Amino acid sequence: MFLCIYAEIFKSVLFRRELSQRSPIEIEIINKLKAADQQAIALIYDNYGGALFGLCLKMMGSKEDAEEVLQEALTKIWRFAQSYDPDKARLYTWMINITRNTCIDQIRKNDRRPQIQDVDSSVYESGASVKTETPVDHIGLKEELAKLREEDRKVLELAYFYGYSQSEIAKKLRLPIGTVKTRARKAINELKTRLAKDIGS
Repeated sequence: MFLCIYAEIFKSVLFRRELSQRSPIEIEIINKLKAADQQAIALIYDNYGGALFGLCLKMMGSKEDAEEVLQEALTKIWRFAQSYDPDKARLYTWMINITRNTCIDQIRKNDRRPQIQDVDSSVYESGASVKTETPVDHIGLKEELAKLREEDRKVLELAYFYGYSQSEIAKKLRLPIGTVKTRARKAINELKTRLAKDIGS
C-alpha cells in the first residue's frame, strides 16, 4: 500500500517541476504518439532513451537485461499511447513509470533480484551512450530524495526502484518490519510536507 502512495508522490513531484511549459520536442512526440506515427518511438529514444535506460540498468543489474526490458517498455509506450493524458502527467513521468513497472514485472518473472546498489545519479541522468536533449535531473527526483535521512531514503528506494515489499525490505536491511513501516511512513509524510510547501510557495 505504501508503495502506491509513494509512487503517487513521485508523480506529483515530477509533474510540478515544469507545469508551465512543455518543450517543443515533448509536444511533437505527444502529437506523433496520438497520431500513431512510428517516428515517435525514434524521437523518444533520441531524447529520453538515456534516462530510461539508466533506470533499467540500475534496476536490472546488467546491460543485456536492461536493453531487453527497455525495448519491452518502448513497446508498451507505443501500445498504450492513446491512454496517455497530458493533463495528468508529463510525458517523461508517464514513460518512466511504464519503464519502472516493466522492470519490476521482469524481476518478478525471473524470480530474482539484481545486486542492490545505492540509487545514484545514473537513475536521474541520461546515459552517456544515448543522446538526451531533455535532462531529467531538473525534475527534482534526486533533489527530493536527497533531503531525506539515508535510512529512510533507503526504504523508499528499495520499494520504488526495485519493487520490494515491506517484508522483503525488512529481510534485506535486517530490520523489524515495524521499523520498515515507521521509516516508510515518516519519509512519505516528509515528502508530502515538502511538496505542499513548494506548491504553496
